[in-house]
Amino acid sequence: MIKTIPFKLSFKIFQWMLVLLIAFSTYLGYQFFQVTIQAQKIENQRFWVISQLSAYRSRIEKKSYLSRQYQRSNNSIYLTKYNEINIANENGLSISTLIYTPLSANERILWGRAKLVDGRLRGLETDAFYYIKHRKKYPSRAGGGSVLFSGEYVRLNLALMTIINKLLESVNNRFQQKISHIKIQQTGLIYTIPSMLAVNLVLLLFTFVLINRRMKSYHKELKSLTIKDFLTGVHNRKYLMETGPLLISLNQREQTQVAVLMLDIDKFKLINDHYGHDAGDDVLIAFSHTITHRLRKGDIFSRFGGEEFILILNKVTEADAEHFANEVRDLIGRQKLSTQQGDIDYTVSIGVVMSDDVSSLNALITLADKALYQAKNSGRNKVIMIKSENFPIALSS
Repeated sequence: MIKTIPFKLSFKIFQWMLVLLIAFSTYLGYQFFQVTIQAQKIENQRFWVISQLSAYRSRIEKKSYLSRQYQRSNNSIYLTKYNEINIANENGLSISTLIYTPLSANERILWGRAKLVDGRLRGLETDAFYYIKHRKKYPSRAGGGSVLFSGEYVRLNLALMTIINKLLESVNNRFQQKISHIKIQQTGLIYTIPSMLAVNLVLLLFTFVLINRRMKSYHKELKSLTIKDFLTGVHNRKYLMETGPLLISLNQREQTQVAVLMLDIDKFKLINDHYGHDAGDDVLIAFSHTITHRLRKGDIFSRFGGEEFILILNKVTEADAEHFANEVRDLIGRQKLSTQQGDIDYTVSIGVVMSDDVSSLNALITLADKALYQAKNSGRNKVIMIKSENFPIALSS
């Protein structure tokens, strides 16, 4: 019998392995999707912050330009555009109002400095606009607008631009590092997912080969069960009646002979009655093993029924067959089988017949049975051979 993992259990194990691999592959796919979404979110955040800071820098530049143009020309159009930018800035989205934190601690410090400098610039511009607008009321301060061209104003503008540029660079680098980290994760998953698919394919191939081998093994075992005797392990009567005629026909074509031996364990019923059926089974097994070890390739040994066995010796002469039968009889007679019920001595009677050019297996078995009957009646533990020239007499008797 096959002493391995049962087929149903091995198939169940394969099913669970496949389910786990599919689940893990699905998990990897989900992770890849999540990483991709996260990368997109980070890129969106970066784009939004960069856009807000760039727009803020653009507004500062526009305000400085418009305020200076207003001071030069005293044209209210520039003041109107300046005020429109302020209103749009107040109604627009501020960095601090977003649901996530777009700036790091250092960037928030820079942002705070930028707001302070921006406040000072707007304060200078407001004062300049006021004195420009009330030139007549404050003639002594009529030149107040010149502050927009002063060294302090220029210095504050440059400082603000420097802070904003540093802030833009810091934000861009920080988000790029995050995106690079996400890209590394994506790359790892990109290589891992195909690897898992390859593992799945290899597992499927391996399982297919394993199942195919197991099926062949089971097929071989099932075939063996149909042609082997379950107790002794030798061929059964079915195998004998299917294969024996082919062997005889082959010898008839090649003009050679086979010997058909019918073997019967002497007084087997007494062994069962005295030692028990388990001991009787041990005798049958030991007897079968003894004969099996003496077989050549091409010989057929089968259990015919009960304690009777048929042995077909391929391509032998009468002398060879008779010598083999006596050798087996002597070997069995010298055996002593030890069982739990005690030691058992037993013998065997053998009827032998040689094939001819026309006799069938059934006819040869009938003749061997008659020879066995003569061996039993002449005292048991004997070998009786029926010669081919005596076939008609033996068959008619």
